[in-house]
Order: sequence, then C-alpha cells, then structure tokens
Amino acid sequence: MHNFRFLLVILLSTFIVSGVFAQSAAEGENLFNNRQYAKAKAVYAALLKRNSKDALNNYRYARCCYELKEYETAITHFELSGTRYPLTTMYLGELYFHTYRFAESVAAYQTYIQSLEAEDPKIQEFEGKIKTSELGERLLNRVEDIAIIDSIVVNKNEFLRFYKQSRETGSVTQERIRLINKQIQDKIIYKTERGDRSYFSDSIKGNMDIFTSFKLLDEWSKPLPISKNINTKANENYPFLLLDGLTLFFASDGEGSLGGYDIFYTRYSPPAKDYLNPENVGFPFNSPWNDYMMIMDDLQKVGWFASDRYQPAGKIVIYKFELNNPKKYFRSEDAEQTRLVARLLKTRKADKSKFKNVIETVSPEKEVAKEEFVVVINDSTVYHQLDQFQSMKALEIFKSCISLKDEQNNLQNELDKLRSDYATIENQEEMSKLAEMIKAKEKLWLSNEALIKNKFIEASNEEIKFIDKN
Repeated sequence: MHNFRFLLVILLSTFIVSGVFAQSAAEGENLFNNRQYAKAKAVYAALLKRNSKDALNNYRYARCCYELKEYETAITHFELSGTRYPLTTMYLGELYFHTYRFAESVAAYQTYIQSLEAEDPKIQEFEGKIKTSELGERLLNRVEDIAIIDSIVVNKNEFLRFYKQSRETGSVTQERIRLINKQIQDKIIYKTERGDRSYFSDSIKGNMDIFTSFKLLDEWSKPLPISKNINTKANENYPFLLLDGLTLFFASDGEGSLGGYDIFYTRYSPPAKDYLNPENVGFPFNSPWNDYMMIMDDLQKVGWFASDRYQPAGKIVIYKFELNNPKKYFRSEDAEQTRLVARLLKTRKADKSKFKNVIETVSPEKEVAKEEFVVVINDSTVYHQLDQFQSMKALEIFKSCISLKDEQNNLQNELDKLRSDYATIENQEEMSKLAEMIKAKEKLWLSNEALIKNKFIEASNEEIKFIDKN
C-alpha cells in the first residue's frame, strides 16, 4: 500500500510538471507568434534552465535572440539546437555573416542550399549570399588599421554639416529627393574649389546615378553620366573627388557591396578617357550596413565617413579618422581580434592634440545630437550612444533592454487606460473585472521592471569584462 501511494505521488508530480512545461511552451509560442520576442525569450530561457539540451527550446530561444538582434547569443543556441531544423543553417549563415565569420557563413549557406529542392528559386538568392560572404572573407585579409579621432551620432537628414574639410578640397552639399518608388534619397552635389566642375547624384529611372557637369561662363553644361564603369542598375551616390583631380570616392549598393551602400574608389585614366573599374575600400570603412560619403582631406590629414551600423532609424554615426600615408594594415594571428578591428569594435585612438583645430570646429555642434540613453558602466564611464559599446555581447544585451523598454511603455499605456476606465465605471461587477486586470498587469509591469534592471547590470558587467580583457 505504501509503495502504491509513493508511485501515485510520483505519477501526479510527473503529470503536474508536464502540464507546467506544456503550458510554458504554449505561452512562449503564443508570445513569439505575436512578436513579443523579449517576453517569449524569457519563457524559453526558463525552459532551458530545466533542460539546457532541449533542441526545440534552444531553436526557439535562438529565434527570439535573432529577432532581437542579439547575434552572438542566437548563434550559440542555434548551434545547440543541432541539425533537426532545416532553417537553422539559413539563420546561422546570416548570423555568421553579420559577425564577420564569413567562412562559416559560406559553409552554413551551402548546407542550407543542399536542403532545398533542385528547382527551388531560393537557391539563386543564397548563391548570391555565398558570393557576398566570400567577398567578406577576402576583405578580411586587408583590414586597414586606422586611428579614430572622434565619432558622433547625428540625424541622417543633416549629416553633412558635421564634415569640416578644408576649403581647398571643394564643397559638398546635401539635398533630399523623393524617387518614383517614393523612397527618400540623398542628392549629393560636389563642386571643385574653383567651382568649375560638379559631380552630383540624381535619379532618372528610379535609381540613383552619378553625373558630371562643367561651368560654361554663366551656366552649366548639360549633365552627363559619369561612366558606365561607375553607374550600374543599382544605386550609386555620395561622390567626392580628391585633390589630385583623378581619384573619385562614391557609394554603391550593387555588386561588390557587403550590404546596403559600400564605399568604393576609382581613378580616371587619361589614355582611356574613362574611369577604371571601381574597388571596394574594404574594412573597417564598409560593413553589412550602409556606409558612405568618404571625404579625405590631405591638407589636414583627416578623413570622414558615415555609417548606420548599430544605429536606430534616422540616425547615423560619423567617424573622423587620421589618414594613413602610406596605408597601414592590421595584422594578427588572432582571427577574433581582426574581426573586432574590421567591425570598428576595437580601434586605435588618434592623438587628438594633432587635430585640435578640426576637433574644435566640431565639438560645439555635438549638442544637437541628443542623448539616446544613459548607461553607467563604471565610476568614470557613462555611455549615451550605441556605438560607444566595445563588446558586441554587451551591445546585444543592451538592445534587448531597449526592446523590453518598448514593451514596458506599451504596458504602461495599457495600465493608464485601464485605470482611467476604472475611475469612470459605476457598475460593481465591471469594476471588479477591471481591478483584476489592473492587478495582473501591475504584477507583469513589476516583473518586467526587475528584468530590465538586471539586463542593464548584465550589459554593464559584460562591457567592463571586455574592456579589462582588451
């Protein structure tokens, strides 16, 4: 009889635990399907604490991290999920690519293609991704070692006013135009110092191309496409001509780009009377995001370029760097160190005393770039912008904080609405129902607030560990 009771208790416990697991898994799936990725991630994290090797929960946790752009964590859990889910290699291909593990990205995409039917139209798409990953792997062999003078996050629609190049380099102005597909693009107009020639971007057939025009007494010559070697079916934009009058920098999102706009350069060949085939300027100037508007000032020994890597919509970061003459390339046996330099997560700091005049012209205008947040890293370090994070893991944790904050704000709005409704209702039964809803949401709000606080601390600790290590 005693054994029977013991067995019954075991069976009941098993049923109860199984029911809780099933309920948690269903809750996680429901949250994920409703795009509440931060909350779904918390559910799957709890499930993984009970069984860290569960393939399905590792896969779903990884999916949540992927959607929250927590790339390193997503990679770890996709790898832990094994080979049961065919989409795993597709996601890993993208995640390896965005973390500059290009050779692994190629292998993952190749494995994914093998899982597709022979006539699947996605094969061509992923063969293109493999080609781009192979380009990234080649570019990792010549990562330029630049010293950063300064960086600043600004609004994209006015970014050019933060470039302070010498007058001798010519002038660059920015306009905003709407294309026939309703996209907003920058129209960039570069004029030489003498004001006798212009290089500018514009749209004729729905994409951006680069044109040139000469000053003829009181008017300009008819604009002509600059070169078939430069203009393609993709977008070409952001032209800038060096003082030598031959070397042209521009940005393109076409073939040879890692993703979005990449910066390219080319030289005019007088014998051929045309520009040579453009070359990608490589890392760390380019990235899988949009990178453009390279300006080099040989007189001040300073260069600028803009990028929206790790930035929210409408914001870009302008990097000001010391020109290398001749170029210096980063060399290390440690592949991870090379990737960090290529991603601008590890940089040399320039001697700012050599660029005092350049820095002074920019510093007062930093006030227009509003603080995005305040994160206390330690007693002497406070971050206000995403690009200040040096650790990618810390950055990803902090981005999850931002997602949680957004959900918390939505929850707060719901609470405010419920409390407002409660104050105007006289029916006792409806008041009781609203009171229960308010209590439930208040409990969730407090739970989320504690989670956000812990995540902020986790991000700070990861950043401190990275800084101490490097």
